[in-house]
Amino acid sequence: MPISISDDDYEIKKLADFRRGYHFFLSQFTSLATGLQNFFASNGINDAVKRELLPYRKQLDSDIVSTIKVAKDLMIELDEKHLQPAARKDSISYFQNGNIDNHQIDFIIFHKSFESLREFYNLAKQSWNSIRLTILSADIKDESFKADVILEYRIIPIFDKIDSLKILLQRMAVILNIQEKQKLFTTRTTTPRYSETKIYKLSTAFSSDFAHEEDNLVPSFLPDENQEDYSKPSAAKPKAVVIEKKAYDNILNTAGKLPWNSNQHYYFRFEIADYEEEKALFKSVISMDTHMGADEKALRSEMIRNLASKSKKEKSSIEIETEYNMFILRYFHFCKEILILSIGIPEVLKNLFFYHIGPQHFYMIARKFLQEANTGYIHVRLADGKKVSRVLPNEIIKKLIVDFWKDDILPMIGEERNNLAALKKIIEIVDNKYKEVSQHAMKEYDNLPLEIKNSKPRVQLFREMMNQWMGAANIIVFKRFLKTAG
Repeated sequence: MPISISDDDYEIKKLADFRRGYHFFLSQFTSLATGLQNFFASNGINDAVKRELLPYRKQLDSDIVSTIKVAKDLMIELDEKHLQPAARKDSISYFQNGNIDNHQIDFIIFHKSFESLREFYNLAKQSWNSIRLTILSADIKDESFKADVILEYRIIPIFDKIDSLKILLQRMAVILNIQEKQKLFTTRTTTPRYSETKIYKLSTAFSSDFAHEEDNLVPSFLPDENQEDYSKPSAAKPKAVVIEKKAYDNILNTAGKLPWNSNQHYYFRFEIADYEEEKALFKSVISMDTHMGADEKALRSEMIRNLASKSKKEKSSIEIETEYNMFILRYFHFCKEILILSIGIPEVLKNLFFYHIGPQHFYMIARKFLQEANTGYIHVRLADGKKVSRVLPNEIIKKLIVDFWKDDILPMIGEERNNLAALKKIIEIVDNKYKEVSQHAMKEYDNLPLEIKNSKPRVQLFREMMNQWMGAANIIVFKRFLKTAG
C-alpha cells in the first residue's frame, strides 16, 4: 500500500497559525497584505513597472486597504473582553430560557467567532481574487517580474492564508453542527445546533480524524475484522502512562501502545486560565448544591439552610473549594456505579470499561448527571454584592476528572489495555444494551397518543424524547462504542 499524507494531517498543518489564536493569524494576514502595498511604492519596483502599474493602483490599493481594515477590526472583535459581554447580551437569541451556563456561553462565543471569520473569508477571497486578476491583466512588459516577484512571492502566500481560514471554518462548522455545508460560504446566516457533548474551543478544531467526529459513532479505535489482532504478545515495551503530578498538569495522556487505543479518546485536557478563573469564584461562594439528587421540596429546604448557615461564612475559600472537590469526586464514583448497573458490565471488565470510555466521555456523562440531578452548582455573589449567579464550574470538573483518572482509573489498568479481545467483549455488551433500550424506545413511541404522533415528524419526536426513553448517559456510551447508534 502506498504511503500517503491523510487529509487530516494536511489540514492540521494548514492550521498552524491558528494554534496561536485568531489574533496571530490575522496579524500574519495583515503583515502580508501591508507588505504588498508597501512594495508597490518601494524601490523594489523600477520606474518603468511603476508607470505600468499606475492605472491600476487605485483599485489595488482599495482592495488591499479594505481587507487590512477588516482584519484589524476583527482582532478587536474576536478579543475575549469583547466576546464575553456580547455573548451574554445575545444569549436570549440562542437559548430562550435565558438561564445559561459557561458551556453555553462558549457555544455562543464560538459561533459568533465563526460568523465573523466567515464574513472576513468571503471579503478576503473576493478582494484578493480582484487583486490577482488586476495584476494578471495589467500591461506589464516584464512578465517574469509579474509572475514571480508579484504573484508568486506576494499574492499567492495571501491565498494560502485564505485557504487555511477556509479549512478552519469548515471544521468549526462541524463542531457547531451546521447543516448544508455546501452552502457554508454563500448563505447569509448559519444555524448552529448546540450539543452538551461538544467542546466549543478553538483547540477542538485541531483534533485528528476530525472528519469522522460529527455525530459519527463508529469506534475509530476498532480495527477491521480482517486486520491483525494486536492483542498478541509483542516484543515492544508498552508505553507507560505518565501519572506524575505537577502544579497544574493540565494534559492527560492515557494512550496504550497500539493505534486503536492511542487516538483522541485517550487524551484529555483542561484550560489553566479558565480553571484559575473558576477557582477564584470560591472567594464569593455563598452556597453550593452538593446533594446526590433530591426532590424539589428537599432542594428548597437545603438552599434555605445553606443561605441561613453561619458555618459557610466562617469557612475560608480554600475550605469551601475542598468541600466542593470532595463532593464532585464522590459523585464520579456514583456515576461509575450507575453506569456499571445500567450497561450491565461484569466486575472483571469494569476497570477496562472506564479506561476505554475515556476521560472526555466520562466528563460528558458526569456533567449530564449533575445537570439532570440539579446539583454540583455553586452560587456566587457578583461584584455588585446584590446579584447571585449560579455556576457549574466546568474547568474545575475537568481538572477533577484528570485527578480522578490518575488516582482511580489508571492504577487499576495494566497490559489488558492493549487486549483487543477484551475491548470487543465490552463492545458486544454495550451493543446488546443498545438493542434492548432501542426496543424500549420503539415501544414508548408506539404508546404515544395519536395526536402527538401526528403533531411532529417521527424523527423529531425521537430526538426530543431520546434522553428520556434511552437514558442520556447510555446514549453517550453508545456514541462512544457503537457504529449503529444515533
